[in-house]
Amino acid sequence: MTASVHDRLPVDAHGLAARLDVPALSRMVRNAIADSVFPEHVADRAFDEALTACVTGNVRSVIDIATMRALPEDIDPRGALDFASLVAELGIPYGQLERAYWVGVERLLQEWAVISEPAGSECRPDRPLAGVTQAVFPYVMRVLDLIAARYEWVSGERASTGEQRRQDLVGRLLNGSVGEYTQDLDNDLGYRLRGGHLALVLGRGRPDEVRRTVLRLAEHCGSWSWLVVRRDPAYWSCWLGFPTQPDSTHLAAVRQALSGLNEPVAVGGPDAGVGGFRRAHEQACRAAALRSTLTEPSTCLWYRDLRLESFLLADPQAAQRFIAEELGELTGASERAQRVRETLLVTLTTGSHARAAAELGVHENTVRLRCRTAGDVLGDALSDRRAELLVALRLRKALGPDGAATGPERG
Repeated sequence: MTASVHDRLPVDAHGLAARLDVPALSRMVRNAIADSVFPEHVADRAFDEALTACVTGNVRSVIDIATMRALPEDIDPRGALDFASLVAELGIPYGQLERAYWVGVERLLQEWAVISEPAGSECRPDRPLAGVTQAVFPYVMRVLDLIAARYEWVSGERASTGEQRRQDLVGRLLNGSVGEYTQDLDNDLGYRLRGGHLALVLGRGRPDEVRRTVLRLAEHCGSWSWLVVRRDPAYWSCWLGFPTQPDSTHLAAVRQALSGLNEPVAVGGPDAGVGGFRRAHEQACRAAALRSTLTEPSTCLWYRDLRLESFLLADPQAAQRFIAEELGELTGASERAQRVRETLLVTLTTGSHARAAAELGVHENTVRLRCRTAGDVLGDALSDRRAELLVALRLRKALGPDGAATGPERG
């Protein structure tokens, strides 16, 4: 009877595997692949997360196979297939994907050889490494066949539907290399550029799910065309088109529709024309970038609501200094300081104690008392620097507890 590959594994393979630190080994393999195969892509957090998940799954699978806990055909390849789909959607050549696997295998076997060295005279380093190699390579070849088929299928779908052509054209529109409108642009995009635009940045999701979401939004708000492309591993770039620049009725309808989404979304615009197509997208990206800075960001972020914060929070340290200098002792994190700040912000925004009381759900006298407290701290600034105070209050609210800064020293 012919011995199987597992039969030829050294008897201490289980012991060797037990000495492997899977998270640390996965990081080593990920770093090797990132440095030599995807150096220009791993700076993107979403791409790096997808690569790390794929590598970790493959490392665990290899260890399971090498220790006879599983056969190559028993391994679930979904993680590898998902990463192959992402690479294809981003237009990264297949050769890089295949090379990543061989770099990963090489790094994994190098580490296995190092750990096998203390095995003793009865099990030389070359013997366990040879056995592991024979066990692992059928798995690697099976995965390569599967990811090649997935990559080819995704690429074929993109080519047949014009997705790759649209993605390339959108890239040229966004970088400004296409500036003049022609009818051919509409034809190639399947989207009307001459009207008004709202741009959306949607979180990760399957292509069919994202397109269904945008289609529902378009139908709900009366959009006459819509466009979805993948510009980044972390998000989808989408546009809703209108015959003219969307008015308040359209915007209200979009807000209502977006309020029902469970996924994070950022909105830019409205704007019009080829330039407006680009500017609306830039605004949506700026709003999306604020999500990690704002203390309690809503699911839907509108750039038009956050223009001031986007501009001033470009330098968070300068923003903190500005807050501390303007608000003084009211910068603190105490509940009392927070109540006074909230009341003062609403009062300055509405311009009325009565309207502020109604919005806050408190008695008008409570508003007056808190504003008087603010006056005791701020002095003449409450009347002489109302604009600066309003800005500082908005920034303090946006930054939340982590953005609290120590008030300026008095002396």
